[in-house]
Amino acid sequence: MTDTNKAVQNLALDVVARIATAMGKPFEKQTRFFALPVATVLADQKAPIRAAAIQTLTAIATACGGLDSMVHGLTTALESTNPTQRASLLNWLDDWFKEHEPPASLDLSGWASPVVSCLDDRSGDVRKAAQAILPTVINCVGFDYVLQQTTSLKPASRASAIPLIHAARATAQAHAPAPATAIGPEKRTTKPLEPISPVSPSPPGSPPPSLAAGKSGQPSKMGVRRKLPQGTNSRPESRADEAPASRLPGKPGIGGIKRPGAAASSPRAVQSPVASNLLFSGANVDAKKGRLGKDAQKWINEAGPTRKDLAELLHHQMEPHTSKDLVARLFSHDHNAVNDHLSGLATMADFYSSAQAQDDKFSTPLEDIRAVALANFDLPLKYVSIKAHEPQSNLIAKCLDVVDAVLGFLRSVDCQLTDPEALCFIPTMVYKVRLSWSV
Repeated sequence: MTDTNKAVQNLALDVVARIATAMGKPFEKQTRFFALPVATVLADQKAPIRAAAIQTLTAIATACGGLDSMVHGLTTALESTNPTQRASLLNWLDDWFKEHEPPASLDLSGWASPVVSCLDDRSGDVRKAAQAILPTVINCVGFDYVLQQTTSLKPASRASAIPLIHAARATAQAHAPAPATAIGPEKRTTKPLEPISPVSPSPPGSPPPSLAAGKSGQPSKMGVRRKLPQGTNSRPESRADEAPASRLPGKPGIGGIKRPGAAASSPRAVQSPVASNLLFSGANVDAKKGRLGKDAQKWINEAGPTRKDLAELLHHQMEPHTSKDLVARLFSHDHNAVNDHLSGLATMADFYSSAQAQDDKFSTPLEDIRAVALANFDLPLKYVSIKAHEPQSNLIAKCLDVVDAVLGFLRSVDCQLTDPEALCFIPTMVYKVRLSWSV
């Protein structure tokens, strides 16, 4: 779909549309691969190519029964600065929602910011298309949330966008009277129950409300983070980690062992020795999902040496979850940098090889080692992606050793790669093999 030959591009679009139609609903597992590339074709200046892309998007959405699985890719496509792509995509979305009512489960919160920014676009077609889709976005995410997105605009742009949002709100309310009447009775029935909830838990739960008042509306998140780093004062993952770390005496490993008395935090106390004596820290899979959700397709490296921007981004991602010694070796810049990089790659390969079975050098239980390895395996794969095209053959060999060790570990725990995880390294490996064959 990114081929410069328009005939090849058109055939690729037709193939994807046919596969989606033939597979039906199961194709939604594949939409992460195709939603963004197909939407990117809408930037083409030739109308027949754009029409083919729109037909493919329609075929995918029809086969999957909606846009739920395509939202993430379309969000990235809407953030493009190409006016042709923006206008074509917004018009197609408006046409789709005219014939298909958006379900209550559809999360369009990621669309609010790019749609609001399109209200002040230089292109009249983009502004018109954004105004057309705006009522649907308001119905899905709420008027207040959409209005909040105007804070990032310049004052003049904000002054012109706010009246358009208010006008779209009236249109949205006119097209969605049923949800408003359905929600009204529920709110009336729940309001009398609100004064009861703060009265009953006041004796045992008085400290949490006081903490919540001081933290400006994030009591639950702070409560969870406060439990996570117990016994770990070597590599805190957030500012909340510093408070419990200051209460723990002496060594982090011993502190983690001496915490079994707290029954409520026993599942999280397991992480403390893991974080202190392993290469990686933290067993929170959501942290990995958050990183991958922001990555898009950044790690697809077609050729050339390490890109500085990707190296800095990965350095930033690894610092909270990786030992200082390993980070220093992986991102070394001195005259022995290549040797340091080789040492860091060998260490990561050894760690994931050892995580497949109990190793005497780890005092941590095997289950905890695997939990940490699963929560962080995207980091070594990303490092391989930025180093795979270096000219040193021994460095490339170590990169392949890391990939082999990580995949061997995933097979040992019956873990299947998700699409974002696969995008961390598979496209780069494909490009590397293709370049090797061409040489």
